[in-house]
Amino acid sequence: MARHQGGEKVNAGFYLNVESWEVTTLSGKGGTLPGGKGASFLRVPTLGALMFAPLMGAAYAIFLPFIGIALVAQYATKKVAAGARDVTESLMGTMSPAWRPGEAHFTGTPDEKDKAKEGDKAPHVEERLKKIEQEIEKREKR
Repeated sequence: MARHQGGEKVNAGFYLNVESWEVTTLSGKGGTLPGGKGASFLRVPTLGALMFAPLMGAAYAIFLPFIGIALVAQYATKKVAAGARDVTESLMGTMSPAWRPGEAHFTGTPDEKDKAKEGDKAPHVEERLKKIEQEIEKREKR
């Protein structure tokens, strides 16, 4: 098998593009191979092409079901991974601490026993807030 480059003038015959596995057929007196200088071709003897073509067809027929199974498995795996990622993200959102940037709890969080009725503030909270306000006023006067 002789090696040729794209754009080269050659005799008639079968030429296999090494990169794309595409067969170019030149008949009559020959012609020019497609592609630029980077394209590489192998001249395949006619008898070799006649034996090679049925073997390629048989390989395609044998491996086609396996390719289909592999594509379905890949699709299912991607769907399962995406579902697992979504579930993990939603779980992490519920399990993460209740950190709220920008909120200030000057008086702390109330205990269960100190909770007042809805809408009312606990009395000890009012006292603590007044102390904080007085301290702020003192510091501002300085």
